[in-house]
Amino acid sequence: MAGMLVILRAAAFAAAAHTGQTRRGLPDPYINHPLRVAEHAAHAGLGDDAIVAALLHDVVEDKARTWYDLQEAGFSERAISLARLLTKWWESGDEGADHDKATYYARILGDRDAIALKLLDRTDNMQDVIRITAARRDFAEKYLRKTRREFPPLLERCDNAYVAQVFNERLQALESALDRRR
Repeated sequence: MAGMLVILRAAAFAAAAHTGQTRRGLPDPYINHPLRVAEHAAHAGLGDDAIVAALLHDVVEDKARTWYDLQEAGFSERAISLARLLTKWWESGDEGADHDKATYYARILGDRDAIALKLLDRTDNMQDVIRITAARRDFAEKYLRKTRREFPPLLERCDNAYVAQVFNERLQALESALDRRR
């Protein structure tokens, strides 16, 4: 029961942090994304800390809250550590972004839960990209290329069959969506 309460508290915290925010290119409330990632994490059999991290993984990246806010809210060090591993700290155009990206993925590769969560995050992102493919084909093609380039090492190290399966299914669905719209 204690696990369920902390998960519900994390969901409420994330919902408050993402109030008024929508998914890029979609009318959907942003909170739907971390809720879906957390649902996948639960289906994958990940622990409570990983599910909490799935809910919180974008609140600091989106500048809605700080790491201190998460500590003050009483979330476990493990959940915060996982959320921190998933959080980008650079902007795409920044000088040194390639080095930062390499460091980011290297840190994720050191933690099996972080690997699973990053793959689940991308899985959900790909689902949203599929939805906007007709309107934003160039973006969808770029996203697919980036996924093919950056995610094989994570998939190779993933030891969770559910995570690998849903990631590969979504990747194939994105490829098919782009093929259908040629």
